[in-house]
Amino acid sequence: MNESPHGAEPGWAELQSIRALTLVVCAGQAAGAVAGLLYPRYPHWFECLWHGAALATLPAFLVGMVVQARLRPGSLGENAALVRRFALISVLLSGVAIVAPLLGAH
Repeated sequence: MNESPHGAEPGWAELQSIRALTLVVCAGQAAGAVAGLLYPRYPHWFECLWHGAALATLPAFLVGMVVQARLRPGSLGENAALVRRFALISVLLSGVAIVAPLLGAH
């Protein structure tokens, strides 16, 4: 993915180049959402679902990086800008999921 000088958001076409990473993260988030519903920490189902999915995002991203690197060597470097954005979103989502209960948010 070439970095746009205007900072344009990547589209679905760009995500095709890191498909394995994207699918692993989506699957990890889905599994986290199910776990959040099965082991609720909050009174409302949507909060449990969101917390589980968000908490699972960073671990799923790390596993997805390994899977992507094995299936398409070099694709992570070719799409470094997109992978960095994906990493930042993963860290932010999981970070909020970790910090929110500590701050008493529900």
